Amino acid sequence: MTRTALIVGDCFATCCLIDNVDTVSGFAKKIRAVASGMIAPDELPGEVIWGQGVGEHERTYISRLASGLDESVAPKFIGQIATPATRGHVHKRAPQNVLISVPERENDQRFVSDLIIDSRNELLIDHVTGQHVQGMVLVEACRQMFLAVTEEHFLGEKAPLETYFVIKSMGVEFKSFVFPVGAQVVFSLGRLTHKEGGRLAADAAISIWQNNAECVTCSVSYSVFDASQLAARELELAREAARRSMGNGSTRVAENAEPDFAPIDLPIAAISVPRDGAAQDLRVGA
Repeated sequence: MTRTALIVGDCFATCCLIDNVDTVSGFAKKIRAVASGMIAPDELPGEVIWGQGVGEHERTYISRLASGLDESVAPKFIGQIATPATRGHVHKRAPQNVLISVPERENDQRFVSDLIIDSRNELLIDHVTGQHVQGMVLVEACRQMFLAVTEEHFLGEKAPLETYFVIKSMGVEFKSFVFPVGAQVVFSLGRLTHKEGGRLAADAAISIWQNNAECVTCSVSYSVFDASQLAARELELAREAARRSMGNGSTRVAENAEPDFAPIDLPIAAISVPRDGAAQDLRVGA
């Protein structure tokens, strides 16, 4: 019977406590050992499935090493590799920070992507705890999902040349660990309202599924604005915040503090995105 192994990124090294799971570095070492005759060929699996934390460069590296083995010994790499979403979809400049594949439309309300995690992702650089995928990685995957679906399917020809994505509210519930194996991100549209000037507002539920179990649910309400209309207002608010900070000398919030100015109805997060897909770093709180 053919033995199958799961290969995960080095950032998920603790998963090697599980039978037939290895890291990219560990598996590369085994291939070289077989090639040099240091260990028997049957130490290698017959088939390999790619887990999370393995980027295109690492898959290419392992495949090249394996191609140097005799065909009767070399493992077969099985499973399809999903196409990552683009910078224009998720507003990330570095490819390793993209966490989802291009969303596929199942119907007018439901869209599905694969979860894609590169070991060089910005949220994994500091540390990984245990065998599971960190919660903030999953939150970011949910954020990228509503951006990508909106960019790909909701923004029409009347959309502003440069848009501002604004998160009005976002709630997340973690129901179960997500581990570094295949998982899907599902976007379900609740409400979509098109407004003048190509603007829109939407409510959606985003969930992350693994092995037919719903592990994470996220509810989000967001809007898309014309960046030219919002940028000036944001600059005005930033100047006011800086002025008050320098004037007060302290930013600590006192108990039962009362604001000394009128509250401003400003969304908690904004992302400026030109229509050519080159995201500008104008995010606030996201």
